Amino acid sequence: MRYNTLGIHLTNACNLSCGHCITDSSPHARGDLTWPQIEAAVRSAAAHVDGVCITGGEALLRRELALRTIRLTRSLGLRASLVTNGFWARSRAEADAMVAELVDAGLDKLAVSFDRYHFTPKHRGVRAELLDTLLAAAAAAPDLELVVQYCGRGEDDAYRIAAQAAARHAARLETAAVLPFGRGRNLLLRREVDINEVPDGPCGVVGRPILTPEGDFYTCCGPARGAHAESPLRLPIDSAADVGGALARAEVDPIINTIHTHGPKAMLGMLSDVTRRRVSENLLDGSMCSLCRAITDDAEATDEVRTALSGNEVRLIALSAVLGVAQNKRKGEQSTCRR
Repeated sequence: MRYNTLGIHLTNACNLSCGHCITDSSPHARGDLTWPQIEAAVRSAAAHVDGVCITGGEALLRRELALRTIRLTRSLGLRASLVTNGFWARSRAEADAMVAELVDAGLDKLAVSFDRYHFTPKHRGVRAELLDTLLAAAAAAPDLELVVQYCGRGEDDAYRIAAQAAARHAARLETAAVLPFGRGRNLLLRREVDINEVPDGPCGVVGRPILTPEGDFYTCCGPARGAHAESPLRLPIDSAADVGGALARAEVDPIINTIHTHGPKAMLGMLSDVTRRRVSENLLDGSMCSLCRAITDDAEATDEVRTALSGNEVRLIALSAVLGVAQNKRKGEQSTCRR
């Protein structure tokens, strides 16, 4: 499997405390990556990824570190992206200045998170104005890919605001469901979940590894955070310089390749009846991510899947490569048509 993007989780700190935050970020959260860690991770991963995504927390609370990471990424011939909640777009002048710095550093893609969890009713007008101001400033940079990321069901005022702002400024709107991890667990945890609710199909997120401020390294950019110590989603490293080696090993891991090509539900049929029942009882909701964690956090389930996949490693790796090419082609077509 070819990894798409290395996530650099600059900081756990954020100016917001969103109810669905998968990383438990907030103004009170602590933990930052250092520049030596970032440089070592990006350099060692360069041969295994197509780009680097700078995220948090709120990455631009560590502005100089974010800009330095973008410059390093581009110097290595990789694509640079950044995720922000846009707190800094308090005026058009401030938004223009920040966008200019990001573009000058070499940023290729700017993703803005916006949904109902990002503002209270008291501040809805303020947050909507921030979004519009930021998008207007970013849209003036002709080569900057612009995305609005909405998390939720698409049935609220925040979705309407995000969709209208994205259309107004020729940004791409990406939607995702709230997941039962981090603080999102308090929103979605259910007592009983029907395994049949879990969707079939491949998972693209498993190809987006992330390095956290705690020094943990996961093959998945969000839901894997906090995975069991022996989980295949957790890639063991002794230091940030080991990131490239960890990716090299994970690229040929049959479980990760199966998740990428077929999805976690395909692994259910590889489990014994007893293990399948136990995994089903550990589902937090009906999402693909919940099933993936329920299987990969279960040592016996993981062993059973590895046994079932024995002898199919080469086929899975080849299939994953073909799927990766198709996904990258589709992504390129979306980028071309964006404006």
